[in-house]
Amino acid sequence: MQSVDLRDLLMKIKEQKQMDANLTLEFDCFIETEDVMPLIKVINYCINYISQQTDQQQQISLNAGMSGITIGFTAFTSKTDLPAINTQVREALTPYNAVLEQKGEAGKYIQLLISFKK
Repeated sequence: MQSVDLRDLLMKIKEQKQMDANLTLEFDCFIETEDVMPLIKVINYCINYISQQTDQQQQISLNAGMSGITIGFTAFTSKTDLPAINTQVREALTPYNAVLEQKGEAGKYIQLLISFKK
């Protein structure tokens, strides 16, 4: 079992992808896991999904709350018909006790949230 600093992980992914994204990341957001690779793939999926829906800068946030940790991916979009999230992506979050939800308002903004429960 290893402790993963989600803030550090998100900064590394942004750097590797050479993304133009606005990051708002809280400190002390750690999860314990056997294997971080599926989570990295889910984060990349979320970033790519949002990127395909907009030509605007993406906002990536990391927040720790009473119920757990949330990673948010948000961008403005003019699209009203958004593709479904791949079910395998949702299943990949199960070992992390996390869920993926899609929010937003058609034609205004799109948001994906990964929520890790305590």
